[in-house]
Amino acid sequence: MNKNLLIAGIFGFLVSAAIAEIYAIYSPSNVLTSTITVLVGFIIYKISFIVLFHINNKRKYTNRFTSRINFNRLKQIIKKMIFAWSIFDIVNNISRWIILYELLLTGFRPFEAAILSSIAASSLSYLSINIISKRIKIFS
Repeated sequence: MNKNLLIAGIFGFLVSAAIAEIYAIYSPSNVLTSTITVLVGFIIYKISFIVLFHINNKRKYTNRFTSRINFNRLKQIIKKMIFAWSIFDIVNNISRWIILYELLLTGFRPFEAAILSSIAASSLSYLSINIISKRIKIFS
């Protein structure tokens, strides 16, 4: 899961950094720039993660002989993933928005602010999801 989160995070990071720079040209509002940047990064990250997770884990819920999906197993995996995503997304999006907004207020260029806020928020998110996942044994 961490590999998928990291790769998807890189995609979201790159797109959101570009959006921050472009959007700041057209919007004088740091609040709006922060919000749009975080939303676009989140959407790109989420789509990328879903695709990567499916590619890497479809054998866990698909019968290899019949190629039929085991919907009970898939439902269990989805429940666990929703819980894990919720923790990760809450920590990531809230901390990223706050850090990005504060960096924009202090005069950082949008691209630099997006990079720094993404790195800081991702670090907090990965730390929190790994601690919580191990603590409650979500994937055992």
